[in-house]
Amino acid sequence: MYYFRKILISILFYLLFIFFYNLGIAEELNSELETKEVDSFKLLKDFVESDLFLISSLDQNILKNLSGFARYDREKFSFDALDKLPQPKTSSEMKCLAEAIYFEARGESIEGQYAVGEVIINRVLSDEFPNSVCGVISEGANRLNACQFSYNCDGKLETINEKKIYGRILKLSKILLEPSARFLTGGATFYHSKFVSPSWSKKFLKTNEIGNHVFYKLP
Repeated sequence: MYYFRKILISILFYLLFIFFYNLGIAEELNSELETKEVDSFKLLKDFVESDLFLISSLDQNILKNLSGFARYDREKFSFDALDKLPQPKTSSEMKCLAEAIYFEARGESIEGQYAVGEVIINRVLSDEFPNSVCGVISEGANRLNACQFSYNCDGKLETINEKKIYGRILKLSKILLEPSARFLTGGATFYHSKFVSPSWSKKFLKTNEIGNHVFYKLP
């Protein structure tokens, strides 16, 4: 009996030893994993920073190629593709942008509509214009025929009648408001219809012609 009790005590001590030994190993592994997690985060952070540095050093033509606009892919970027996207939850900025694209370029190709929207976003990002989409759109709207976007000050009542086209443009506006490549217009902040020839256009640098519009930027 004494011998049997001695064996049980030995087994108990052995099991306790194994338990605490494994517990120590588990804590050590957990500590290593936490360390590796921090290191992984730092590695990812360094990668993103180096990637952004690389992108910022690329030529704009290379960026245009990367953005997918070097060759206009109608299968990936088309009205049909927009129709398959869910209708976005609208914001005031999105509505202002969609309204401007609708009244300025609703009859244009998707590329032409995107280009007009791109100019508006370029203005928002520029120190020369208001820093919001709605501010850019409404600039000078209280002056008859002297505002930035003619539909806002031509004295006519503008109504949105083509609901399907407007729905597409809302989706396009959502894409424009998200971080995305904007190289169709070469950084343009001005444009005019090909059917007119405003005097101010001679003072600016022409960047592109898309659809029925000519695009310019400050020299």
